[in-house]
Amino acid sequence: METSGKSCVELGILNEEELINLGKRFASCLENGDILILSGEIGSGKTTFVRGIVHGLGCNPIMVTSPTFTLMNVYSCHKTVYHIDAYRLNSIDEAFYILEAELEEDDGIFIIEWGETLNQFFNEETINIRFEHIDENHRKVSLCVSQEILQRLRRCL
Repeated sequence: METSGKSCVELGILNEEELINLGKRFASCLENGDILILSGEIGSGKTTFVRGIVHGLGCNPIMVTSPTFTLMNVYSCHKTVYHIDAYRLNSIDEAFYILEAELEEDDGIFIIEWGETLNQFFNEETINIRFEHIDENHRKVSLCVSQEILQRLRRCL
């Protein structure tokens, strides 16, 4: 499937442990400056996936919490992870105010939950991941990225 110049692929229907393992594998593919936009309803696995990424980057996954009330959590792992929750942001200006310096320096990996409304403000190089409830224990995970990023991800996944 292709969407606005991006290729979309299903990564599977996964349980919690498999979501964490996918995040760990994903961590090895990520480069400073990557922007991941995570979408899906509450409880669909977004923060669980981030735990896997943080673990894959050498940090304790227990420290990962949803940034709903803090707006942004920062994890200093092998690479710095900026974990943002856009759900409560009132405008794109708020998002850029929070991230401006880090975005300009491409210093770290940016993971934005509920970021689909911000997608239009980033270049086409975002990594869009959608989480959908299948049942109480399983989530369908889909990825939409440019062909260039898809090739990079395929090489390391």
